[in-house]
Amino acid sequence: MVEQKQRSEFPENELWDLTALYQDREDCLLPREKTREDINQFTRDYKDNLHTFEDFEKAFAELEQIYIQRSHIGNYSFMPQTTDYGDESFAQIAQAGTEASVALSFFDAALVNADEKVLDRLGQLPHLTAAIRQAKIQKAHYVGADVEKALTNLSEVFYSPQDIYTKMRAGDFAMEDFEVDGKVYKNSFISYENFYQNHENAQVREKSFRSFSAGLRKHQHTAAAAYLAQVKSENLISDMR
Repeated sequence: MVEQKQRSEFPENELWDLTALYQDREDCLLPREKTREDINQFTRDYKDNLHTFEDFEKAFAELEQIYIQRSHIGNYSFMPQTTDYGDESFAQIAQAGTEASVALSFFDAALVNADEKVLDRLGQLPHLTAAIRQAKIQKAHYVGADVEKALTNLSEVFYSPQDIYTKMRAGDFAMEDFEVDGKVYKNSFISYENFYQNHENAQVREKSFRSFSAGLRKHQHTAAAAYLAQVKSENLISDMR
């Protein structure tokens, strides 16, 4: 019998070992503050001071270390969320990612507005090839530093419909149990997608599908509203650009 469980119900040795990143949640808070300080210092050093090839090369070297730390913090907070969307404790850590993106948006603006010759020289550096290629693509659709900063600041709002749907699907969908040959099966979104829809027993496939469909139908209006909000958000972003 397959039954969906909360992350808190599993023994510790069956959970992802996140200690390669940080020992615990509290251990993650110190580097988060350190990263915030590094971003503030980076801003003081480089805002309105990015003009030459040498300026950008030096800034990229420092920015790389900030991005590495942000990646560690982001992954540490994101992975537990994917297993239990009802637990908001790690989501609070993840919110720092948006703050950092907003604070660093001046660098993206400076890069997009950099002299083409400077971009060409930077693009010849193997470790910057992808970043410069992306900057040149963005240059063709750039709408100005203020608008880009506003879009970055609103990223959590724009992604909220997807977040709502994901949490609804992973945490709120209630599927009825079903019975085949005297055996009762627990059903859930994950159980159906990963096991029952491809089950060797045709009755299990059929009854799990009916249970699954009935469960989805209970949330169809919320799911439709989230989808409509997502479409409107994407159209708004497109119009602003």
